[in-house]
Amino acid sequence: GNVSSVGGEGAQHAGDARERLRRRLGLEQLVRGYQEHGAVVERVRAAPRPERASEELPRADGQATALPGLGMMVLAADCLPVAIGCDGAVAMIHAGWRGLAAGVLEEGVRALRELSRGEPIEAIVGPCAGVCCYEVGAEVHDAFGGAHRSGENLDLRAIAHERLANAGVGRVRHVNACTICDQRFFSHRREGARAGRQAGVAWLS
Repeated sequence: GNVSSVGGEGAQHAGDARERLRRRLGLEQLVRGYQEHGAVVERVRAAPRPERASEELPRADGQATALPGLGMMVLAADCLPVAIGCDGAVAMIHAGWRGLAAGVLEEGVRALRELSRGEPIEAIVGPCAGVCCYEVGAEVHDAFGGAHRSGENLDLRAIAHERLANAGVGRVRHVNACTICDQRFFSHRREGARAGRQAGVAWLS
């Protein structure tokens, strides 16, 4: 599998940016879902209609496929873009704290195993809100039983590593960058509703 984490998708030029990204990566299509901070991972067994409207997108926070030439894509601006791959299948997951708590990463690993028996499974966690800046309330800490807490801050990346390892992922790497304090990235926490989105893409050659 292959992975790309690309910044630069503002709301006004989203369609153009996605087409440039698709061409740059040499892919037939970029496939994404309507993200809801849940735990649904779509199994992409056939190429969808390229021109499908936004309202037709499946409600899912991840896509997995065994088809070459299709880019599984998620958008993020503090949440974790997580690429998971093995011999013969890839998945791209959008994991905010709600999705992490609901088991979206475990569902991504399950989707890979349905599509391919390839082992070992590996994962890459992209730029996300870092423990340096991600201050949260009691509700969020309670969702993880107080684990990976640093004062009032939460380490989403450490939670992702732990959950992926427990799901049987043999190797987990990450991009050591915080979207909140690193100005190279869009951040909903820093910029509010006007923030753009990073695109995370995983595909089979």
